[in-house]
Amino acid sequence: MTFTYTLRYMLDPRTNTPAKDQKLLNFVKKGQIDDVAFFINGEELNHSHLTAAETQVWLDAIKPLKHRLKQIGVSTSLNPWTTIMHSDRGYHVNPAIGFKTFVDLEGRESQDMACPADPQWRKYITARYAQYASLHPRRLWLEDDFRHYNHTPLKLMCFCDYHMSLYNQKLAKKETRTEFVQKLLQAGEPTLERQVYLDQARREMIETEHLIEQAVHQISPETDLAQMTSYPDWHALEGRDWNNLFKAQAGPGHPKVARPHLPAYNEVAPLKYGRDFEEYTNITASFLGEQAELYPELESYMYSPLAKSLTFTKFQVITTALVGGQGILLNLFDMMGNGINNSWHYAEMLAEIKPFVNQLLQSRLSIEHLRGIKVLVDQDSSYQIHIKQGKDVEELLPHEKNWASLLGAFSFAIEVLPVTPKTRLHDQVIAISGQLLRNFTNDQISDLIQNNMVLLDGESINVLLDRKLGDLLHIKQAKWHKYRTAYQAFEQADGHTVDNVENPRITMLQHTGNYLQLDYQENSDVSVWSRAYSSLDENLGNVMAIIDQHIIVLPMDQDPKHGWESQFTTYKQGLLQQMLDTIQPVDYLVEMPNVKLRVQDNGKVAWLANFSLDNYEQVRWHLAEALPSSKVTIIRKKGGQVTREEAPIIVKDGIAIIDQPLAPLETIQLLC
Repeated sequence: MTFTYTLRYMLDPRTNTPAKDQKLLNFVKKGQIDDVAFFINGEELNHSHLTAAETQVWLDAIKPLKHRLKQIGVSTSLNPWTTIMHSDRGYHVNPAIGFKTFVDLEGRESQDMACPADPQWRKYITARYAQYASLHPRRLWLEDDFRHYNHTPLKLMCFCDYHMSLYNQKLAKKETRTEFVQKLLQAGEPTLERQVYLDQARREMIETEHLIEQAVHQISPETDLAQMTSYPDWHALEGRDWNNLFKAQAGPGHPKVARPHLPAYNEVAPLKYGRDFEEYTNITASFLGEQAELYPELESYMYSPLAKSLTFTKFQVITTALVGGQGILLNLFDMMGNGINNSWHYAEMLAEIKPFVNQLLQSRLSIEHLRGIKVLVDQDSSYQIHIKQGKDVEELLPHEKNWASLLGAFSFAIEVLPVTPKTRLHDQVIAISGQLLRNFTNDQISDLIQNNMVLLDGESINVLLDRKLGDLLHIKQAKWHKYRTAYQAFEQADGHTVDNVENPRITMLQHTGNYLQLDYQENSDVSVWSRAYSSLDENLGNVMAIIDQHIIVLPMDQDPKHGWESQFTTYKQGLLQQMLDTIQPVDYLVEMPNVKLRVQDNGKVAWLANFSLDNYEQVRWHLAEALPSSKVTIIRKKGGQVTREEAPIIVKDGIAIIDQPLAPLETIQLLC
């Protein structure tokens, strides 16, 4: 089994040269590239939607290179850079093509971006993909502009006259665009308008994918259609049905193929990348499931080692193992036709790590069969969210990713678990944030809370209160307190010690959400672990607590700008570890912050990835359950070599000690 390197490459049909072609072929051989995905009409060379004749110019330029790549055992894929179009860039749709453009929720009309339900656009995009298929590519990609949001400079689409007629048919009444949008974003409970909008957005994308799939496979039955994705919370805002969308895209006999987004187009601090990796890449991979073929995207924009170092690039490629990636899409060079730049040494870097990523793939992570805290997410949450202000479309975004990034940074073993109304969980450790519980009935909520060990945030507690289910947590009274109001200043864990600090304090003032003050019924089984204090040390009320010996509450919501940033401290990490230890053993790494832990559910394979610049002298793993062996084989990369070293596992007080180091930005695999 080979980890697939797909190089995304732009040639300019007008200025391409034989010398550039030869540099590409040399790079492919030296960098051990398996597949080249040629851009069509991309980025700086994009000049609006192309006619059939304009498209053929690109295909004619690519075809000779396809033949030469085949001679050296490398396949060819195609990456048309537009479906709807990413953004308006001064062009207008060619009248000869003639489809309608979209209108956003403020009534502004795009110049060059298609209405996704326009029949003429559907005919156009289907015909273009059939034309691309004539080259018989290995994979034919749909770009991530195939979405209803993030089409600058406009906002959420589409509210054109045609869409309004579709919405009004479902409403069985006539509403203007302004009336419909107001009700779509109406504060409080979900409206019929919201359901109609989400249903239509969901349906039209699936229908379009199906039309494209049929057209492509009629011409090239062997080609796999593949889909690029963006942010899963924003995809919820367009009603994305991950399974049915990708089934429509794949067609009979073909796999679901996806490019999850890797959230670092420029180099960022690895610990920040680690948080975003959980929130976006891991959640997307979990929605797609382990049967999907995943080829995450590595992009270095504006390109060159000035945008991203070789070390960080290697780290991004290798850590795709944490979501079961079978390869990677490499957008390493610009999209203006400059071609390969050998002075950046990407070929040497890729060749160096290829043996290691191939080895990691031999025991591929099964994303649906992991051991650890289950972070619940739901693709349908935007249908049920209650809006506070009704002023911004972002209020429809689910807040379900917070536990994933926090627990991942705290080195807990986690599994992101997509749920449906039919989901039943018993005797699991689960983490719930945002308004996910609104997707369940009261009976289902009670079953979920009473029969599992549960971590809840303030928004999920608020849902229980709205549903009159406060008794599940023995809540007598609850009151929200907004941050920076001279009320709460810090949280203090009275009577506890973390990092040898007694009664440690954590900010409730900066980069934090609002505080939900909870008072509990008398004589209830509630153990309070921390309290809120004013700047004058006045005890204001309870914060973190263990309820009925199996429910942990973190009664805070999400800051609009900073999310849960205030929670990323080892004081909170240690507090959570201690709280969980009193209830049920869980897997986590001891004193190894920002090291990610993945554990297969049988305990036989584990992955550790150091998303920090710190070196750890040994691995210390707090065990949820005994490992199947008293020794471990450690697979790691040393230079361009893969090493396998056996080491004993010493277990003391529930902590497995493996006397092996973990370097900054290093990933290792453990086989027990």
